[in-house]
Amino acid sequence: MAFGSFDNQITRRGYVTQQMDQIWSERSTVQNWFDVEAALARVQSAIGMIPATTGAQITGQAKATDTVMTQILSSGSGNPFALGLDALRRAVDDDIRQWVHYGATTQDILDTARSLQIRDSLSLIDDCTDTLLKRIRNLAGRHAETLMVARTNGQHAVPTTLGMRFARWVADLERSRDRLTDVRKRCLLVQFSGAAGTYASMGSHGTTVAMGIARELGLVCELIAWHSSRDGLTELACNLAIHAQTLGKIAEDLYDMQRTDFQEAAEALDPHLSGSSTMPQKRNPFSTMKISAAARIAAGAAATILTNSPGDFERDHRQLEVERDAIPRILAAVDGAGQNLLKLLDVMHFDANHLDANARREGVLLVSEGIMMKLAAQLGHERAHDLLQDYSAAYRADGTSLREFVTERPEITECLDTINLEALSDPSAYTGLSAKLSRRIATGQPHTGTDITE
Repeated sequence: MAFGSFDNQITRRGYVTQQMDQIWSERSTVQNWFDVEAALARVQSAIGMIPATTGAQITGQAKATDTVMTQILSSGSGNPFALGLDALRRAVDDDIRQWVHYGATTQDILDTARSLQIRDSLSLIDDCTDTLLKRIRNLAGRHAETLMVARTNGQHAVPTTLGMRFARWVADLERSRDRLTDVRKRCLLVQFSGAAGTYASMGSHGTTVAMGIARELGLVCELIAWHSSRDGLTELACNLAIHAQTLGKIAEDLYDMQRTDFQEAAEALDPHLSGSSTMPQKRNPFSTMKISAAARIAAGAAATILTNSPGDFERDHRQLEVERDAIPRILAAVDGAGQNLLKLLDVMHFDANHLDANARREGVLLVSEGIMMKLAAQLGHERAHDLLQDYSAAYRADGTSLREFVTERPEITECLDTINLEALSDPSAYTGLSAKLSRRIATGQPHTGTDITE
């Protein structure tokens, strides 16, 4: 029985990619256990803790074969890791068995193997994010001057460009990528300090073994045990949830742009994905909905990690049990959301005509800020603001033109001699630095700590 969207073979295809599925499969999980056991044996052989040829022999047999998987999965009870360890010991010669898992404790292996899976998962997410950034930068350059309306609090605000919206997506994704890069040194850790972090089982070789395993596996060695200190994984979960929310924000923008009332964007019709079973005309934005849902699932799983009780004293296996479910779910949700967004951008059409029409729907009201700022130089900000607020009410009530409105107020007529009201009424003339910023983002130039005004 499947207990959720990520487990059900019918629904999981919308969320879990084949690559992420492979990383967290049962066979890969066991193989990562064995990879850590093999690295341990190689390091111990190299420093003389165990016979010199033992490390190579254990490495040669540390394979999650069909036979090994059957032995683990067919057992109705017992600790799965212990069953895997038994299978590995059966695979090696009798004189080698005693050196398998020598001086280690179960959580050392499980935590370190989990780090390998997290590392591979983050590499998938990084690759996807890099591709997304390239794709969106291209869109920012292509649409640097495509006029559209900016909306704040659900209302028309000021003119902007479609490129500026893409530029914001790029900035959001770059910050998110930086967070995921930075957390690696705190979450991709070797755990190899023995039952309670004292290294006692390996004597004077304890830290040498831990550091050697880190080198063998390409992980980070923190000499102080983190058995009950899960802050690195908690930070990872939170940063991944932020990344998911960044992807979700992009999806929400694309969802709203496809509203029938806006028609600013549309994804290509796929009868088996975006079509309706009863309404032939429908182009449902299901792709964006999957991304948004994945973001929510990731945030929920991250909340589970955050509310996981602090570990008891030196070690508490209860934490590991919660992470076993939540961490892979977050990684799968984030990876699936990113890959779905990549596919969506490939089939997304942005309608410049509708974008332009929506920007001109409220006429001169969209540029009232610009007109106010011109008048403010002579009337003061407060007076100019009140004047334009009065005009907005008159325009909405009976369509009064700006020229008509100001000519009925002789007290400000003299201020208009140097102001071209017609030019100010064109929304395409009031997009500020949108085009320049969009092009800057498109070419990968820095957008922090840099003044681009002339």
